[in-house]
Amino acid sequence: MIRRIVIISLLTITCSAVYGADTEFKDGLSLYLKGEVEKAVEIWKIIGEKGDVQAQKQLGQYYLADHEYRDYQKAIDWYSKAVSQGDREAAGYLKNAEAQLAKWKKLANELGQQAAYETITFREHILEGDDTHCGFVIEVKSKVVLVQTSKNPRWYKKNDLYPPATKQCSSQ
Repeated sequence: MIRRIVIISLLTITCSAVYGADTEFKDGLSLYLKGEVEKAVEIWKIIGEKGDVQAQKQLGQYYLADHEYRDYQKAIDWYSKAVSQGDREAAGYLKNAEAQLAKWKKLANELGQQAAYETITFREHILEGDDTHCGFVIEVKSKVVLVQTSKNPRWYKKNDLYPPATKQCSSQ
C-alpha cells in the first residue's frame, strides 16, 4: 500500500516527461513499476550523475517520500542538482524538501532520530481506527483528525499527533 502511494507520487512528477525522456530513464521507471526499486534507483543514479534532470527529480522524490529509504539530505542533494541546471519545477520540490528536513530536525531533537521518522510516517498514513498517543482515530481529513480521547472526541492537527507510547497526551 505504501509503495503504491510512493509510486503515485513519483508518477505525478514524471508523467508529463516520460514520453520525451531518454530510454534509460524509461527503463528505470519500468523497473520501478514492476517492483524492482533498487535496480531502478541504480539506473537513475547513473544517469542523474550524468545530468539527467528527470532522474535527479525522481531520486529526490524517492528519498523524500519512500518511508523505508527516506533521507532528506539525499533528496535535497538530488533536487539541488536539477535546480542547478535551471529546472524551475525542481526548485519548488527543493523548497518542500528543505521544509520537511526542518520539521524532521525539530522532531528528532524532541524524540530522537528513529522516533522522528516513525512519527512522520505515522502522520502521513494515519487512518480511521488507528490509535494515537491521545486516543482512537474516529475520522481523518486532509490536515485534521478526530480522536476519541478518554473524555470526549476532539479534533487535532495531524502534526500534533504521535504514535502510541511515543509521547504523553497533554490535552485531553
